[in-house]
Amino acid sequence: MSTLDLSKLVEELQKASWLPQVFASMVQRFPTLSVYAQPHIVSPEVREWRSEDYRSVAAKVWRLAHFLQRLGIKPGDRVAILSATRPEWMIADLAILCCGATSVSIYQTVSALETGYILFDAGVRCVFAENQDQIHKLAELAKNPCPISATEERPAQEARVIMDHVITFEAADDRIRSVTLSSILGDSTIPESAPELCTSNPVASLVYTSGTTGPPKGVVQTHKNHLANLWQAAQTDLFASDGDIFLFLPLAHSFARLIGYIGFLTPTLIKFPAVADPKSSVLNVASVMRDLREGSAQVVPMVPRILEKMMEGVLEKMGAEGIGAKLLSLTVRSAEQAFRISKAGGAIPLGLSLRCFVTAPLRRKVKARLFGARFNHVVSGGAKLPVAVNEFFSGLGIEIFEGYGLTETCVATNVNLRGRNKIGSVGPCLQGVEIKIAADGEILFRGPNVAQGYYNRPTATKAAWDSDGFFHTGDLGELDADGCLYITGRKKELIVTSGGKKISPLMIEEKLGASSFISTAIVLGDGRSYCVALLVLDLPIVRQWAMKHGVSLEQGFATQPQLIGRIQEEVDAINATLSRHETIKKFRILDIELTVESGLLTPTFKVKKALLEKKFSSLIEEMYHDEGRAA
Repeated sequence: MSTLDLSKLVEELQKASWLPQVFASMVQRFPTLSVYAQPHIVSPEVREWRSEDYRSVAAKVWRLAHFLQRLGIKPGDRVAILSATRPEWMIADLAILCCGATSVSIYQTVSALETGYILFDAGVRCVFAENQDQIHKLAELAKNPCPISATEERPAQEARVIMDHVITFEAADDRIRSVTLSSILGDSTIPESAPELCTSNPVASLVYTSGTTGPPKGVVQTHKNHLANLWQAAQTDLFASDGDIFLFLPLAHSFARLIGYIGFLTPTLIKFPAVADPKSSVLNVASVMRDLREGSAQVVPMVPRILEKMMEGVLEKMGAEGIGAKLLSLTVRSAEQAFRISKAGGAIPLGLSLRCFVTAPLRRKVKARLFGARFNHVVSGGAKLPVAVNEFFSGLGIEIFEGYGLTETCVATNVNLRGRNKIGSVGPCLQGVEIKIAADGEILFRGPNVAQGYYNRPTATKAAWDSDGFFHTGDLGELDADGCLYITGRKKELIVTSGGKKISPLMIEEKLGASSFISTAIVLGDGRSYCVALLVLDLPIVRQWAMKHGVSLEQGFATQPQLIGRIQEEVDAINATLSRHETIKKFRILDIELTVESGLLTPTFKVKKALLEKKFSSLIEEMYHDEGRAA
C-alpha cells in the first residue's frame, strides 16, 4: 500500500508530537516506497533519474544521528545547515531532530558576514556545509572576527565564530577541518538502527528573517508547529498522497521546508533538481528548468518572481521575428482575452472561441515546455503574486493557487483551493488558523502553526505577539464575504503624503510591474507632496523593442531619450487608472538587474527596498528638486 486515506493521514499527524516520530512510522509502514527522486548528470546530454526508498533513506538518517550523538550533540543544541536544496538537506535535518537538537537553516546565497551573524546569534557549534562555496565562508569566519549587529538585548560587537564540527555534502579542500557526509554514511562502525528518539526539546528549528528591516531574528518553530502545518496542508487537497512535487526553492525558507516535510513524512514523492556543480551553490537556472520539464511533477511550488521571469520569457519569444513568434502571440493573446471575458461573466465571441480552439495544441505545448507533460498546478507563496501574472498563466491553462504565510506562522495560513481559486486573493484560512483584521487594517493570526517568538529577542517578541497569542504580521489586508484574504499593502511601507493622503504603494507597484517593459517598480512619496518611482526594466523586452525601432542602448537605459519616452507612455497609461494623489509624477530608470548575488534581492527573491532607496538616494532627491512646482 503506497497511499494513505486523507482523513487517516490528518488524524495521525494531529496525534504526533515529533517530526522524526512520523518519519519512523513511514519507514515501518512503507519501507520500499520511494521518498524522493533526483537526476544524476551522466553527460551534458543525458540525465538519469534515480529514486531512494524509505528503508534506504532511514539508514542514512539513523547513521548520521548516531554520528552526531558521538560528536556530543545533545537535546537543545543548535546545528546549522548551509546548503542549497538537495536530498542531503532533509536527511541532515531529520538526523538533527532525532538527537533532540534544533536545526538552524541558513540560505546558501548569504555572505560570510551574514552567515557569521546567524551562527553567533544561534550559538551553533556544528555546521553542515554543502560544498567548497560554503567552506570558503566558514574559513573566512574562522580566520577573522565577525562584526555582530546590535539588538535590543545586546550591544554591537566583534566576535570570532567558533565551529567545533563541520560536515560537508561534497568534497572540499582542507582550509577548514571537516568530514564528508559520504565518509560518515560509509562507516560500518556506526549503527544503521534507529536511535532512541530524544523528546526533551520541543523546538525543531530556528529560521532567520531576511533582515531587511534590521538584524535578522531567529523564529522559534516547534515540532508541533511544523506538524500542524503538515496536516493543514494535507486538508487542502493540493498535494496528493500518490502524487509528486518538484522542489527547487531554498529549503532554508519555511515554505520550501513545508514541501520537504510533505515529501519525507507523507507518501507524496518529492523530486529534486540535479547538482549541476558540486563545488558551487549558485542556482543554475537552465539546469533547474530542464529538470522541471523532464521531471514533470504534478505540483510545483514557486515564488512570484520566478513566475514573472517565466512570463517575461514567453513574452520575449512572442516579440521575436518569424511565423512561430506570431503564432505564439496569437495563442497567448487569444487565451488572455478569452480568460478575462470568461472571468467577467461574459460570452466569448465566436471568432475568439475559434482562435482558442485552433491554438489549443500550442497552449498545451507551452505548458509542457515550461512544466512538463504531467504537470497539474503551481502553488505560489513567499510574496504577493501580481494579478496580471496569475491571469497570464491561467489563460494558458496553467492554474496557480496563491497562498500566504510568514516564517513566524510556520508557514502557511491561507491558500486558494480547487474550484474556489480567487485570483488576486490568497484564499481562505487553513483549518485551525484564526484571523483578525485590526482597526488599522493589519492582519493578525493565531493557531497551532504560529511560532513561539524570536530566539533570545524578548523585546521583539513582545512587540509582535500580543497577550492573546495573536501574531501581528505587519501586512495590511481585507476579507471578502467568502473569507478570502486580500493583501493590500505593508503597514510600515504605507505612504502618507505631506498633504495627509494615505497611499498603499503595493497596488501601484503591481500595476507598473504589469507592463511588459517594467520588471520591478519602487514607489516612494512618504512625507512628500507627490509620488515618484524607481523602475527596473525587463532587459530582453527592452532590447527587443530597441532592435525593432533602431534605438541604440550603448549608453545605457537610464538616459536614452526614446526609451524614456516609451516608458513615460506606460506610466501615463497606469496614472490614468489612479487617483490624482496616487499618480507617479516622476520616475527614474535604474540601469541594473536585480539579483540575489548583487544583494538587492533576498534569498527568496524579494526586493530589498530599503537598500535600493539608500543606494539611489541622490536620484530620489533629484526627482524632488522642484517639489513645490510639481505638486
